[in-house]
Amino acid sequence: MSNKTKPSEEQLKYASVLQTISLGGLALLVFGFFVYLSGLLPTLVPVNEIPEYWGMRVHDFVEKTGMPTGWDWVPLLNHGDIVSFLGIILLAAGTLVCFAVILPDFIRKKDTPFAIIVIVQILILLLAASGFITGGH
Repeated sequence: MSNKTKPSEEQLKYASVLQTISLGGLALLVFGFFVYLSGLLPTLVPVNEIPEYWGMRVHDFVEKTGMPTGWDWVPLLNHGDIVSFLGIILLAAGTLVCFAVILPDFIRKKDTPFAIIVIVQILILLLAASGFITGGH
């Protein structure tokens, strides 16, 4: 393999971290699904009522079930149907974590253009996740 096609140290680190996050997110999704189905925790939407909501629009579903929107799910982590959100959050945050891991490498190498690009991407992802611009998700 020539140097032109060989992945950089940063690419390998990014891929390694992303793989770990992906596996962790999948494990949390499976765990959350088990918690939901097992009834270990109370739920906002009981498992046996799920078919009633399948065809609903999101707005109607949220209105009828009281399911949280935006960051309102955080205080509800003591509910079985909310626990699986942790896996979704981990998967959604994967890119942000990967960028945070490789940023020190670019800074150490004094690769200013890439360091600036990564910093800007991190800031944009944090701003988007905050819901500050749109008032929440």
